[in-house]
Amino acid sequence: MRLVLSLALLLAASGCHSALADAIDTYTDAQYPTAAAQFRKAEPTARKLSAPEFARYALYRGLTHLALGDASAASRWVGYAKQSADRDPYVFDDRDRGALLAAWRSMGHMPGEPAFAAPPEVPPAPPP
Repeated sequence: MRLVLSLALLLAASGCHSALADAIDTYTDAQYPTAAAQFRKAEPTARKLSAPEFARYALYRGLTHLALGDASAASRWVGYAKQSADRDPYVFDDRDRGALLAAWRSMGHMPGEPAFAAPPEVPPAPPP
């Protein structure tokens, strides 16, 4: 029984990796609409990946949306990747980190700017 469960988990994990690799390859081939569809389809499985693998998924999904001109979706996904990189500077290799920073700058942000700024403090209400 354990062998069957282990094989099932291995196949599921490799299937997701394959789907992510296929989507990244499609992005690299500049087939952005197809890549976007592949990333959307892989999202439920991608959410089960380790934090570094999901950060890479988020980066390439964001880059895909940026290439398609979908600023809102690009901001969400590139923002998640940037937040991951801010927490762990080694989450991306040099090439992916360069792509992240280039996308971040092209969206009008500075490299040191955090992904999601803290909400502004609300001043206390004046006494009645």
